[in-house]
Amino acid sequence: MLEQLTFTLEENELKIVLLTKERQLYYQVELAGQKLTEKPEVLEGGRRWLRRLEKLRLGTWRASYQPETAPTVHRLWRLAFKDSTVQRRIVGDQAYPGSWAAFIDLLNEIPGVDIHKVRQLEQVSLILQDTMVNPGGSIYLPKQGQLALTEKLIINRGKHILVFTRHKQGIGTERHAFDSARNVPLLLERIAEHAAAFKTQQDGLTDDFLPQVEWKLIWHDGTEESGSYTLKGDEMPETWKDFIHEIELFTGNVRGRLF
Repeated sequence: MLEQLTFTLEENELKIVLLTKERQLYYQVELAGQKLTEKPEVLEGGRRWLRRLEKLRLGTWRASYQPETAPTVHRLWRLAFKDSTVQRRIVGDQAYPGSWAAFIDLLNEIPGVDIHKVRQLEQVSLILQDTMVNPGGSIYLPKQGQLALTEKLIINRGKHILVFTRHKQGIGTERHAFDSARNVPLLLERIAEHAAAFKTQQDGLTDDFLPQVEWKLIWHDGTEESGSYTLKGDEMPETWKDFIHEIELFTGNVRGRLF
């Protein structure tokens, strides 16, 4: 069980201190050098709050979170906590762990705390509709010359899983699943910027000879974005190419028409 937690956000000059004493969870908040609570106050529903905190597995967070490119403006945050099994100090600067949005949601339940949420990408869904030439030469293959091909890609942060399926008409479905509590959130963090630009890629082009992709994004704040796009090979926007490249790195030798 948590014994003490201290969180600071330099940009807001915010400091939150939590501690457990006699089976109660106490909090104290300081903002811009002013104490909003003169002394530690009991947090209502504290035990339920602590159970939700445990699910975030703070002990698995890295010691430091830094962006790939050094930021021109620093937005530092620091977290120190101690429980019955571990004691950690963590620092970040405009980079965050996978469960950051859920952590901020919890902190915002503390009276006097109002932290701006990071727009975190929770789920990506892609469905490709295409055709393929029937290779023939096998009793297991259907007779028609053109076969419908459907590919689906789901990336889910909460379940920390990436699932890719490919269905070939009259042949069957193959499925590839990647389960990683570390790497799936990391993938979503790396593609979030590219995915946010998808809304500028939607087109009205219809061509029976080009594959069509339907996409859907779900963000932590509950907003959803969706649309469709025609894959046009080298003509694809850079945001899409970068997005697909990250998935290629993640899935290794698994390939399809989507990537």
